[in-house]
Amino acid sequence: MEVLVVDARGPGGLDEAVRLVSKRPYSLEQYLSSARRVVEDVKSRCYEAVREYSERFDGISFEDPIIDAGEAGSYYREVSSGRLRAIRESIRRVRLFQEEIKPKERVEVSVGWVEWAPIGRVGVYVPGGRHPYPSTAIMTVVPAVVAGVGEVFVSTPPCRDCGGLKANPLTVVASFEAGADAVIAVGGPQAVAAMAFGCEPIPRVDKIVGPGSGYVQAAKLLVSSEVGIDMIAGPTELAAVAGCSSESSRVALELAAQAEHGPDSMVVLLTPCEDLANEVSRILRRVDGSGGLGRAVIVIVRDFDDSWRLLRAIAPEHLYVDREALQALTGGTPPAGVVSVDVPTAFLDYVAGPSHVLPTGGAARWRSGLSVYDFLRPVAFVEKFSEDAALTALELAEGEGFELHASSLKARVGM
Repeated sequence: MEVLVVDARGPGGLDEAVRLVSKRPYSLEQYLSSARRVVEDVKSRCYEAVREYSERFDGISFEDPIIDAGEAGSYYREVSSGRLRAIRESIRRVRLFQEEIKPKERVEVSVGWVEWAPIGRVGVYVPGGRHPYPSTAIMTVVPAVVAGVGEVFVSTPPCRDCGGLKANPLTVVASFEAGADAVIAVGGPQAVAAMAFGCEPIPRVDKIVGPGSGYVQAAKLLVSSEVGIDMIAGPTELAAVAGCSSESSRVALELAAQAEHGPDSMVVLLTPCEDLANEVSRILRRVDGSGGLGRAVIVIVRDFDDSWRLLRAIAPEHLYVDREALQALTGGTPPAGVVSVDVPTAFLDYVAGPSHVLPTGGAARWRSGLSVYDFLRPVAFVEKFSEDAALTALELAEGEGFELHASSLKARVGM
């Protein structure tokens, strides 16, 4: 694992650290041209193109990629009882959290009321590269179901080595347990395009959510004028802030766990403790994960106030803080997708409750992780009218030069 240790305590050291931790090892630009060709081809030739790209990228395609509840039995038989219990317990915990934060369906306001209305049909993308991701099916489908979305379709790559089954059994079972209406055995940018435009037998959806490769995220961006999307979800990020009271092995494991997502992952440790920094560095250099590990940057800061400045520059997807650091941090709520207070971030990835689909690339400065709110539309109903307010509107309409707006208001107030 590549580990860089930076001492930011000297003159100019913090500015250099800001430059290092703000630099992402990933750009969507490198994927856009390839994804655009796929998206435009699918828009033109629809499912014929989808099948061709599935054959090219995944080595398999199906005349009918839809897996409905009636077919689910054969997938359940491939999932052990222990895994099924884990899926159901994760769903229970995620559902509880989403129900706790769900807004009231109707809110009275000064001019009338606001109704929170669910989206009609949602497409969820669940990756399936080196590993199956049943947890992502849970973390995306459950918030949609709690919101009351009319139909939820999960799209995930087809499986060549699943004994005749169309997709990975864990992902399929998790999707149905979470409340999906069907699973579509199509992956990649062709899946995103098919859901955006509607390619029989793949239905058109109103919004597409979920993580995935750079090609998948580029496709989401390209279809965002046709359908809603949640966010551009890039490689995993973690920033950890720890003091001298933290155990080096625990901090190192937090960094290594998120770096395990892949070579583009970036993990950062901010600490005023030089001994902790050096020990964590030694541990990480010995880590050998199941695949390519991401890059680690360890920054030795003067104090926790400098950590706060660096956090604002990173705005990380995951933020891990020990209790010493939490008490010392100033500046309000940290800019992060989710904050783990001395709790393993892997616990948050699977069962804590908040979705693990989180903003990356600094997007935590302006949005939160995926939640029930991503599947609801606040619709305002205005029923209260006053002449005083209408005269204010009239003044503004005339100032903007909209004569018919002004006439409409004058007629109502009898002018």
